[in-house]
Amino acid sequence: MTICAGFARAVRALWPASAAVVLSATSAAAVPPLNTLYDFTAADGSAFEFSALIEASDGNFYGSSALGGKNEYGFVYKVNRTTGRITHLHDFDFTDGATPRGSLIQGSDGDLYGTTEAGGANRSDYCYSGQFYQKGGCGTAFKVSLTGAFTKLHDFYTAADGYQAATSTGVVQASDGNFYGMAQVEFPTGATSVFKMTPAGVVSLFVQFAADGSQGFSTNTGLIQASDGNLYGTTLGEEATAAENGTVFRLSLSGAVQTLYAFQGAPSSGTGDGANPWGNLIEGSDGAFYGTTYGGGTTEGNCYNGGCGTVYRITTAGAETVLYRFTGSATDGEWPQNAGLAWVSGGTLYGVSSGNPYGSFGPPECYVGLTDSAGCGIVFELTSTGKFTALHNFGSGNGALGLFPMTSMILASDSNLYGVALLGGGYGDGVVYRVQRNAATPVIEISGIAPVGGPPGTQVVVSGKGFTGASQVTFPTGRATPVDFTVKSDTEIELSVPANGVSGAIGVTAPHGTTFSPVTFYLEPTISSLVPTSGHVGGTVNILGTHFDDITSITIGGATVTNWDYVTGADTSIDAQIPKGAVTGPIVITNPGGSATSPVFTITDASRQTH
Repeated sequence: MTICAGFARAVRALWPASAAVVLSATSAAAVPPLNTLYDFTAADGSAFEFSALIEASDGNFYGSSALGGKNEYGFVYKVNRTTGRITHLHDFDFTDGATPRGSLIQGSDGDLYGTTEAGGANRSDYCYSGQFYQKGGCGTAFKVSLTGAFTKLHDFYTAADGYQAATSTGVVQASDGNFYGMAQVEFPTGATSVFKMTPAGVVSLFVQFAADGSQGFSTNTGLIQASDGNLYGTTLGEEATAAENGTVFRLSLSGAVQTLYAFQGAPSSGTGDGANPWGNLIEGSDGAFYGTTYGGGTTEGNCYNGGCGTVYRITTAGAETVLYRFTGSATDGEWPQNAGLAWVSGGTLYGVSSGNPYGSFGPPECYVGLTDSAGCGIVFELTSTGKFTALHNFGSGNGALGLFPMTSMILASDSNLYGVALLGGGYGDGVVYRVQRNAATPVIEISGIAPVGGPPGTQVVVSGKGFTGASQVTFPTGRATPVDFTVKSDTEIELSVPANGVSGAIGVTAPHGTTFSPVTFYLEPTISSLVPTSGHVGGTVNILGTHFDDITSITIGGATVTNWDYVTGADTSIDAQIPKGAVTGPIVITNPGGSATSPVFTITDASRQTH
């Protein structure tokens, strides 16, 4: 299956899946497992384009979805780290904002703070992002308590705030108690800006970058306050300026802005330092900053702007070092979009190459189920000396552990890494996933199923851990449907395949969350009819039936069919070309769940065998 431009709304079915493949040379035991904490469902609305998570003072995780929720304008949510249950703290209704983007922060008062890119009281044709995403609205600033009490703090695009909008990166609370965030001055001349907001929600224009883009233009990342007290951030770049590939900048709390480094991109051949920094900066314990670029780095592959992205280190003096250049292969992936890094003591970095959910800028795209797929996302480990190890390839399975991890992972207090994948999961709507560095963490996990296929009524044993107290087991029937089950032990559950089952992933809900099998159960195919029932070599026969999923072979009269196609993409109809060597006999279709045999198909002109 190719993930392409129309994919975002086409994958709302249950994902069959197989386990993420370990790509490093280290032993399997040394690689932290990848499992899921929460699978987004239809009940979350059309959840999409998630922010990075934060861990709040209560030990739970909080984030936002730019779309979805009760009103389809986005929502703020909480994920219980112990149970994996989700709570919508606030569903935006446009009047209070729409399209929340950028990570939330927990302020000094304990509440969560953030911004929306659209919605709110003010509208203008100058607010391009608002017009593009949610039919108007110039955005808002808000806060919400850990129990869901919501306050709109500010409606952007006023004379008092300098006509700023496009507030898509969230805020940071600085040591002076005020909040700072990136925006765009939209009127009368467009320019990148930084706004300042008091705890009471009074917003003013703090800094306006040069209108010609020479100091950088636009941004996809938020600000951080470093140990030296200054704010640091990045810009994406503006064509035909020295800053066209993006910048890293420093901003004092007195308002002095300085370009720390301007990326040069990639030359026409060879390597470069990266282009278009899209992942948030982090400050390491060495006092330097680390981040990722979306493009640039190397001209190898078919990626964007001269390369597939980089991981870089930059000092406070502006000295930049490229730690790694992505190649767009299955060994490292491509395009760390919106995906910064997590720093672990000792200088080890963890991150994700996000992959290509839109099929843009050419191949490689995401081919689900192939271990050599580069475009579905990869979790990696990177030492301070640039030694790269790929830990998990999201594309190696069929997506039940997630696809396109387009947010930064965070290192939580339990020593595990947590992130959000854009799509995939048991329902196709994305997941909150965990890279389990702490082996003692209580989790629910499915390691396998046996057998991996068969007809309805087959008894299936699900293996894993954390099954004690399981409250629900689901089997795919076009959607995840509860079925009867028996908990044999903490590591085994038994169920019977329902009569209306389809091929896909089996789900288990237990006290530590819900997860789906990292391997697919395949329904045995059936053949109901052939149209026509006879034909000559080189002709076509339409085969009708059920469960034509992941076909491994088709034979006609003992000869292997090499040319066949699904009819209108369904798993119930196949057009097969009759191969040379075919003789009168049955047609046999085989998938991992078994084989189906048709009545005799008659070959009408044996003389065509030699022509």
